[in-house]
Amino acid sequence: MSDNSIIKLYRAVGYIEFSKIISSKKFSLRTNGLEAKYFGMNFKETLDFANKVFNIHVVAIIETTIKEKIVKEIGDFTMVDTTVFKSGTVEIDKFNLDRFNDSIIEIKHVY
Repeated sequence: MSDNSIIKLYRAVGYIEFSKIISSKKFSLRTNGLEAKYFGMNFKETLDFANKVFNIHVVAIIETTIKEKIVKEIGDFTMVDTTVFKSGTVEIDKFNLDRFNDSIIEIKHVY
């Protein structure tokens, strides 16, 4: 990994979160919600997760391009939902979300 290596992360989102991300080009936390953002490391796995029955609120998948070095410094790579996310996930907690947002190269709606 060089200091310039980039990775793409994926997040399945509902309409309100989608609207906020598209308008601000940042991720934010919801009042009284989880104090972190989770991202899939693989588009197809994130799509499979979005299509689960319990995710009826999901309307889009956001792709985030960011420097790999930053994500490795601030992300928590503890495996979650390993039946779907075989490539892994990364959690960005509330204390590192501003640094994550400041390091985003591109955010786009991919599904």
